[in-house]
Amino acid sequence: MPLTIEKTLETSFVKWCAERNIIALKGPVGLSKGFPDRFAMLPNGGGTIYVEFKGTSYYNLTEIQEWWQKYLLKCDPHRYFVVETKIELAQLQEACLAFMDIGPKVVQIERELLNARAIIKSEEHK
Repeated sequence: MPLTIEKTLETSFVKWCAERNIIALKGPVGLSKGFPDRFAMLPNGGGTIYVEFKGTSYYNLTEIQEWWQKYLLKCDPHRYFVVETKIELAQLQEACLAFMDIGPKVVQIERELLNARAIIKSEEHK
């Protein structure tokens, strides 16, 4: 299998995002060492995803990258991706489309759950 270069994967993802009006920001390089390479804010209530591009390189995640991975997976286990191959890039793109597709439903359910909790909490304080 030919080597897939990390930068090629990242560039392909950014271009794919731009074509779909998705903002794929570069991680805060100087401010937070080990933060994923990109985080993308998906439209239509799709939320945010975090992506670490590795390509088929000789190195794995660094210790601080592993810390961020664990932290973000605990926050939401479906929104952190490590992309090493073109196949994984395609899977990431499909996940983004799915998040954008279900976004309005998720936002509605979240709103209902938050409203129900707020109602219950306010009734407890009466």
